[in-house]
Amino acid sequence: MGLYQLPSRVPWSATTAARRNIVLAVLLLTLLGLTFSFFHHDEFTGKFPSLSGRPTFGVSGKKDSRSDIYNGTLGFQQVYMINQPGRSDRRDTMMIQAQLTQFSMEVVDGVAGWEVPAKVLPWTMKQDNTTIGAWRSHLNVMNRIIQDNVQTALVLEDDSDWDVALKAQLAELARGARWLLDNGNSKPVSPYGDGWDILWIGHCSSSPDDKDGRFWVIPHDPTVAPQGDSKGPDMTRWVNGGDADLTQPRVIFKQQQGRCTSGYAVTRRAAQRILWHSSLTPNNRAIDGGMSDLCRGREFGDFTCIAPFPQLIGKSKPAGSKGEGSPAESKNVMFSVLQNVGRILDGESTFKSCFPNPSGHLLTMEQITDFHGYPDDIKHDAQKTSHR
Repeated sequence: MGLYQLPSRVPWSATTAARRNIVLAVLLLTLLGLTFSFFHHDEFTGKFPSLSGRPTFGVSGKKDSRSDIYNGTLGFQQVYMINQPGRSDRRDTMMIQAQLTQFSMEVVDGVAGWEVPAKVLPWTMKQDNTTIGAWRSHLNVMNRIIQDNVQTALVLEDDSDWDVALKAQLAELARGARWLLDNGNSKPVSPYGDGWDILWIGHCSSSPDDKDGRFWVIPHDPTVAPQGDSKGPDMTRWVNGGDADLTQPRVIFKQQQGRCTSGYAVTRRAAQRILWHSSLTPNNRAIDGGMSDLCRGREFGDFTCIAPFPQLIGKSKPAGSKGEGSPAESKNVMFSVLQNVGRILDGESTFKSCFPNPSGHLLTMEQITDFHGYPDDIKHDAQKTSHR
């Protein structure tokens, strides 16, 4: 009597245990919700993310800059190389070229046209086996991009060639693309700017969007090779009455048509749309024809293609491909990596041009990359002239 006694323990029951578990579960869910809100506060917008929207984050999960172009994937999340069946020689060539240019690539097996069953072709498609094989090979890369949730990717064919100064060329392409995309003062996610769908850098023919009229002009670029049979915009405005092969201008523009697919970059959204348009709708177009349809806005109004002219990615032919003793050849590439492999491996400080070069036959990397562009708006100038 007079002593304090502890309250008697409530008898245990299944009901009590169930209530306790419910309370713990509610507390756990609340904690998880607060944690998610804390870490994702800046990204939450109150809307569900678009399943087919433009890229909204960089490779590393943060916003990128043009310096990322000098990384191991050229500023893209991934680089894919389509290697045709049985062409180990082309794979070897591409691997050494990429290694010497200091980037890496993932090999995707190509498809022979005769292996593609007729029942999987789009309704109305009637093409030869070579065209069908290329069509299916590129669509397989689009599938890979979508499946792996790759935000941006560069796609190369296994007979591609490029300049020893490719990274500097791409950095200038990025300057032009950012101006064309007009992202304002915001820092772009992609080093190439935000809002593009295809960067068609390895075409053999390209025409600008006649509704735009803007060009990023590099007035003198030592890496510009003779145009040959490549088709592009009229260069008269930028050669001052001279010869384009001598003045070596290059322009970057919004594109409405392209041919050939030696090299191009796509976003995940573009891969989705290419796959839909070229595989799942009535279609009798080669892969580049289907991509051109999209650039022209035939399927989707909001689809932006950007291209340089002359192109940055050309074609190569390893030595011996057409008979014993046949030399290696490069097309539309001035300081070809393939043609300079021996000099690079030997530690030479100069690189040899594949064509007569007004800037010099043997140049250092500093001399080769001595180029810089500026914006030019043809339509704006025309409007100013008409109002005088």
